[in-house]
Amino acid sequence: MKPAPLFLLLLSALSGCALPAPTSGTLLRSGPTPVSSALFQVRARHTDLIDVRVLFPSDSEGHPARPTGGEPLPALVLVHGGLVPPEDYYWLAESLAARGYVVALPSHPLDLPFFAIDNGHFARELLTSPPEGSLLEGLVHPTRIAVAGHSLGGVVSAKLALDGGFAALALLASYPDPADSGRIPSLAIPSLSLAGERDCLSELPRVREDASRLPAPSVLVVLQGVTHFQFTASDRRDVEDGCAPTVPLDTAHERITEVLSRFLHAALAGQGTGADDIRQVPGTEVTAR
Repeated sequence: MKPAPLFLLLLSALSGCALPAPTSGTLLRSGPTPVSSALFQVRARHTDLIDVRVLFPSDSEGHPARPTGGEPLPALVLVHGGLVPPEDYYWLAESLAARGYVVALPSHPLDLPFFAIDNGHFARELLTSPPEGSLLEGLVHPTRIAVAGHSLGGVVSAKLALDGGFAALALLASYPDPADSGRIPSLAIPSLSLAGERDCLSELPRVREDASRLPAPSVLVVLQGVTHFQFTASDRRDVEDGCAPTVPLDTAHERITEVLSRFLHAALAGQGTGADDIRQVPGTEVTAR
């Protein structure tokens, strides 16, 4: 038998073999609503394998749990911030999964989403066209998928939303790329800009200005006392940089989850931004358009 040509060997080494698509997940929390997690690997750009961590409501054995009627679930593609690993947002994904959402967190080279903007689209395709026999088969409603991102991830999420395929957009301590200013008026889905009052990186005046350019229906929500990294698993970097929050991390997480889940509930049901419902969350300043 002749040896394989060198270019085929190189292609094989570059492309690798994807992990088998999981049929169940690992239990993260047992109650009151169990949540499980599973790792998928998605083929992209012919030679790349993208890790996509998926969190979902489950039974006690890690199998997906569906509503009583068996209808598919709403979903969210969550894009991490720059130099912040996806794992630092598992707290948010787990909280949303406990409320009935499937949450997909795509990875990016060097933890910089700008290096592979379309990884978010590949994560959405995983949800809408999952591998046959996997736990995702038939689990997600294909037209009820939102995209959200924190900081640099929000910049990328806006680009993904502008490209189409998503039903709602949430910017977490973020704003769209100025290069996309000409496209923003064409955004035809509900949007949320969720900001921290004490954010020293995505500063509030800039976030307000950019949020005012988002077309209706849109809502700007400012969380009092919240800082930039309270959207992640730890606010240590805020404290070290002299930008300490005035609310505890657990409180910030609870309010971030409440605002985002109320927005998603309304937006993915075709009921606008849920601004009136969001106003009931403590420590919020809400401006709707």
